[in-house]
Amino acid sequence: MSNLEDSDLPDDDTPSEEEPEEEWEEVSLEELGAVYAKVLAEADGNEAEPTDEEAANRDDTGDPPLEPPVEEEEVSTGPVTIEGIIEAALFVGHPDNQRLTAKQLAGMIRDVSPKEVEQTIDDLNTSYAEAGQAIRILREEGGFQMLLAPELETVRRAFYGKVRDAHLSQGAVEVLALVAYQPGVDAQTVQDQRGKESGPLLNQLVRRRMLRVERNKPAGGGRTVSTYFPTDRFLQFFHLSSLEDLPHVEEEGIISPPTDS
Repeated sequence: MSNLEDSDLPDDDTPSEEEPEEEWEEVSLEELGAVYAKVLAEADGNEAEPTDEEAANRDDTGDPPLEPPVEEEEVSTGPVTIEGIIEAALFVGHPDNQRLTAKQLAGMIRDVSPKEVEQTIDDLNTSYAEAGQAIRILREEGGFQMLLAPELETVRRAFYGKVRDAHLSQGAVEVLALVAYQPGVDAQTVQDQRGKESGPLLNQLVRRRMLRVERNKPAGGGRTVSTYFPTDRFLQFFHLSSLEDLPHVEEEGIISPPTDS
């Protein structure tokens, strides 16, 4: 059994160039539940074999080699403003493709409250519109995100191509099902239950904004553990109000629709 650590995950969640938006091929809730039941039923006895590259990179203890610490270079900066910090943070974005909250943004700036951050973002959007700039800061559930102005969507499509259909592979459906029914599951558990390497699929689904990842240090120390959760986009794709609306999967693998509350 290979031990899946964050250092083992392929660094493919940041594409080298902008990709066109995708509309995923329809997958039914019943299929999602059936896949979850099937994967769990087959999980016993399945073990994921390490790849040749993984085996070569492990030392005699079986653990991946530790990477040397990265030395930080001092960078001289000029005067900074609240607006500049907020714009820079939103332009770079969250490493896990999540929206940044007002509280997170305020935490980057001394003596600034979340309410002041929200007001500053409103002022920035006003200035963008008045100056005819191409960006906007979108406020949605979960935080803020910097995007192209809606009126320029036709330009984006002309440059990158039209929205294209994307096919969800069987492996991707399996991973989605395991995370949907076990929100907060870690990468190693997904791999063990599937009996196959799952890091690339998890990264792909995070990049496609169907899943989000949280990385936490264990209380007793040790390696950071990645845990995965369905996103709002996942709920929209399956027409769900919440994960409680998923079909119920019984121990025998029988699927029944959610009960009305």
